[in-house]
Amino acid sequence: MIKLAKQPQLVRLRAKGESVCPISKTIDVFEAVVEYAPRGAAIELEEFKKIIDSYRGKEILQEELAVDLLEKIRAAVNPAYIKVTIKSTYMGIDIEAIAESGGVHTAYI
Repeated sequence: MIKLAKQPQLVRLRAKGESVCPISKTIDVFEAVVEYAPRGAAIELEEFKKIIDSYRGKEILQEELAVDLLEKIRAAVNPAYIKVTIKSTYMGIDIEAIAESGGVHTAYI
């Protein structure tokens, strides 16, 4: 966690990672987009990368991954608002799983 002297309205992080589908046991490649409204602190990029890498080899559904990642980021920096979108493709089907907490951010109104 990094303490912020000046705080932006919204921070957006994007990273690619992989996990294992618990049903097919195949590797799921995903893109994670995390948007959050900081409350005096931001997540360190190294910490964020470590969280993304922690899913490598882990059996987890993409839908659950969105919620799990939200919970980990929320525990790290306690943002006023957070939205996590996980994007992946399986058998030609695009999947977007979204987890959100803290109400709708003003940037979306």
